Amino acid sequence: MSQYNFEKFFDLSLDMLCIASADGYFKHVNACFQRTLGWTIEELTSRPFIDFVHPDDIGATLQEVKKLASGLPTLSFSNRYRCSNGNYRYLLWTAFPESETGLLYAIARDTTELIEANQRLQLAIDASPAALIMVDQRGLIQLINRETERLFGYSRDLLIGKAIEMLVPADSHAQHQRARAAFSQNPGTRSMGAGRHLRAVRRDGIVFSVEIGLNPVQFGDEVYVLGTVIDLTLQKQAEERMTQLAKELEVANARLAELAVTDRLTNLLNRRAFDEQLDKQIQLMSRMGRAISLLMIDIDHFKEHNDQYGHPAGDEVLKIVANLLRQNARATDVVARYGGEEFAIIMPDTNEAGALQMGERFRMAFRAHPWEQVRLTVSIGVSTILLPGEEAGRKTVNYSTKLLVESDRALYFSKHNGRDRVTHISEMQSTDQAT
Repeated sequence: MSQYNFEKFFDLSLDMLCIASADGYFKHVNACFQRTLGWTIEELTSRPFIDFVHPDDIGATLQEVKKLASGLPTLSFSNRYRCSNGNYRYLLWTAFPESETGLLYAIARDTTELIEANQRLQLAIDASPAALIMVDQRGLIQLINRETERLFGYSRDLLIGKAIEMLVPADSHAQHQRARAAFSQNPGTRSMGAGRHLRAVRRDGIVFSVEIGLNPVQFGDEVYVLGTVIDLTLQKQAEERMTQLAKELEVANARLAELAVTDRLTNLLNRRAFDEQLDKQIQLMSRMGRAISLLMIDIDHFKEHNDQYGHPAGDEVLKIVANLLRQNARATDVVARYGGEEFAIIMPDTNEAGALQMGERFRMAFRAHPWEQVRLTVSIGVSTILLPGEEAGRKTVNYSTKLLVESDRALYFSKHNGRDRVTHISEMQSTDQAT
């Protein structure tokens, strides 16, 4: 008897160990092998081991067996093995032939959880409506999603391992490489919406405008960069449409200048001007069947602030609020003081997602402001209507009322659900349906 009990060592191993013969049968498997697959040793050794392999993996497995028969070891070969309950497990194999006896010695590791986790991750990435691209520190593409394939016209296998510059016009390669080097020296999250408009090129050679968001991702000792790519083609078209609409607005604004339309304290449009502008904007948007959104903004705990610090301090707060709204609004937005501590913003050609994004932008601006007495926040309610075309112009009052009523309801929801939040009326409708 040997000084060491190698049989016990074989069975105590936490890896799946087996010995197979050249005729394709297992001669011996350890306890871990049996536990993982659920078969008894008799069941495993009484049939050719190829019977346990997934049908789609049989061809590749037989190729590896041929390599072993020729005396070459198999390293990092993966296939699926059938369990006793009918399910399959992913196994990663390392196998060595023994020339004197003709036996094959193999180690297998169960990688099912890892592979399924990777598959779930890829599904989640592929579900993203935005194009996602991950590159390593050399600028080589390591991961993309389905939207990237659609947007650029390349299949996944044509992009993985290639330089990211292949998606950039040739005349911008050097500039892009310098930008990558600068980002590598000072990596940090760079969110969308900050004006980083670039040019990209599709497989067919068409150059188009994109916006890029960047996020550094740490894996082990290496930092990767996950980029989000948004096609700005439609936005550019919308900007052209808005330019035309802006010309029409000039005529309306000329008349507004003749009227007493300004709130004296905040220098914003007053309620009268707001009502008139809401009707006009609805008419303009209806000509093209575009969306229009309305934000109602209320200062949280404003009455308590007035009671504690006095009305002059409250007036100063209202002026600051007006300035913050002006600074963060877009050129096409219409900002007004609706009454008291309540403000309203008309957002032409803006859908639900865009209005929510702008609402969050306003909310965060208030949170970031260095208030003197106490930090103030705002609650925001949002409503959006997609106007159905020319006929909407004959229903201005109805649409105006709908926007006002719905945004006010959404504001009330924000106020009574924690304040300092943005609520779209659709969120309330979804909640109502759920209940």
